[in-house]
Amino acid sequence: MAPAKTAPSDTNPDATKIADAMINLQDEVSHQISDAVSLVNVGTIGIGPAYATLQAMLAQSQAQGVLMANMVSGQRQLSMTGMATLTKSIEQMMSRPNR
Repeated sequence: MAPAKTAPSDTNPDATKIADAMINLQDEVSHQISDAVSLVNVGTIGIGPAYATLQAMLAQSQAQGVLMANMVSGQRQLSMTGMATLTKSIEQMMSRPNR
Protein backbone atom coordinates (compact mmCIF):
# COMPACT_ATOMS: atom_id res chain seq x y z
CA MET A 1 0.00 0.00 0.00
CA ALA A 2 1.16 3.48 -0.86
CA PRO A 3 1.40 6.00 1.91
CA ALA A 4 -1.44 8.54 2.04
CA LYS A 5 -0.66 11.87 0.48
CA THR A 6 -0.53 14.67 2.98
CA ALA A 7 -0.74 18.38 2.45
CA PRO A 8 2.58 20.22 2.55
CA SER A 9 1.43 22.14 5.61
CA ASP A 10 1.06 18.87 7.53
CA THR A 11 4.72 18.05 7.09
CA ASN A 12 6.28 21.52 6.98
CA PRO A 13 5.43 24.02 9.73
CA ASP A 14 7.09 26.83 7.75
CA ALA A 15 4.68 26.23 4.87
CA THR A 16 1.80 26.58 7.33
CA LYS A 17 3.13 29.93 8.53
CA ILE A 18 3.61 31.16 4.97
CA ALA A 19 0.12 30.04 3.94
CA ASP A 20 -1.42 31.77 6.97
CA ALA A 21 0.55 34.94 6.25
CA MET A 22 -0.65 34.93 2.63
CA ILE A 23 -4.27 34.52 3.71
CA ASN A 24 -3.92 37.40 6.20
CA LEU A 25 -2.29 39.56 3.53
CA GLN A 26 -5.06 38.77 1.05
CA ASP A 27 -7.70 39.68 3.63
CA GLU A 28 -5.91 42.94 4.43
CA VAL A 29 -5.51 43.88 0.77
CA SER A 30 -9.12 42.93 0.12
CA HIS A 31 -10.29 45.29 2.88
CA GLN A 32 -8.05 48.07 1.57
CA ILE A 33 -9.49 47.69 -1.92
CA SER A 34 -13.03 47.76 -0.53
CA ASP A 35 -12.24 50.92 1.43
CA ALA A 36 -10.69 52.59 -1.62
CA VAL A 37 -13.69 51.77 -3.81
CA SER A 38 -16.06 53.07 -1.13
CA LEU A 39 -14.11 56.32 -0.85
CA VAL A 40 -14.17 56.84 -4.61
CA ASN A 41 -17.92 56.23 -4.73
CA VAL A 42 -18.58 58.64 -1.87
CA GLY A 43 -16.25 61.21 -3.42
CA THR A 44 -18.00 60.96 -6.77
CA ILE A 45 -21.41 61.39 -5.18
CA GLY A 46 -20.15 64.31 -3.08
CA ILE A 47 -18.63 66.11 -6.07
CA GLY A 48 -21.92 66.11 -8.02
CA PRO A 49 -23.54 69.19 -6.40
CA ALA A 50 -20.29 71.15 -6.52
CA TYR A 51 -19.86 70.35 -10.21
CA ALA A 52 -23.45 71.39 -10.96
CA THR A 53 -22.90 74.67 -9.12
CA LEU A 54 -19.69 75.25 -11.05
CA GLN A 55 -21.50 74.72 -14.35
CA ALA A 56 -24.25 77.16 -13.34
CA MET A 57 -21.71 79.79 -12.31
CA LEU A 58 -19.76 79.34 -15.53
CA ALA A 59 -22.93 79.75 -17.62
CA GLN A 60 -23.88 82.88 -15.67
CA SER A 61 -20.41 84.34 -16.09
CA GLN A 62 -20.48 83.73 -19.82
CA ALA A 63 -23.95 85.28 -20.12
CA GLN A 64 -22.80 88.37 -18.21
CA GLY A 65 -19.77 88.68 -20.48
CA VAL A 66 -21.99 88.62 -23.57
CA LEU A 67 -24.32 91.15 -21.93
CA MET A 68 -21.47 93.54 -21.24
CA ALA A 69 -20.15 93.19 -24.79
CA ASN A 70 -23.61 93.99 -26.16
CA MET A 71 -23.92 97.00 -23.85
CA VAL A 72 -20.56 98.37 -24.99
CA SER A 73 -21.54 97.85 -28.61
CA GLY A 74 -24.87 99.62 -28.09
CA GLN A 75 -23.16 102.52 -26.31
CA ARG A 76 -20.68 102.86 -29.16
CA GLN A 77 -23.52 102.96 -31.71
CA LEU A 78 -25.38 105.63 -29.71
CA SER A 79 -22.19 107.65 -29.35
CA MET A 80 -21.60 107.55 -33.11
CA THR A 81 -25.22 108.55 -33.75
CA GLY A 82 -24.84 111.46 -31.32
CA MET A 83 -21.61 112.60 -32.96
CA ALA A 84 -23.20 112.43 -36.42
CA THR A 85 -26.19 114.43 -35.17
CA LEU A 86 -23.94 117.03 -33.57
CA THR A 87 -21.87 117.32 -36.74
CA LYS A 88 -24.98 117.74 -38.89
CA SER A 89 -26.41 120.35 -36.48
CA ILE A 90 -23.18 122.36 -36.49
CA GLU A 91 -23.06 122.13 -40.29
CA GLN A 92 -26.61 123.50 -40.55
CA MET A 93 -25.83 126.32 -38.09
CA MET A 94 -22.71 127.32 -40.01
CA SER A 95 -24.47 127.26 -43.39
CA ARG A 96 -27.18 129.77 -42.30
CA PRO A 97 -26.85 133.14 -43.91
CA ASN A 98 -25.86 135.99 -41.63
CA ARG A 99 -28.53 138.64 -41.08
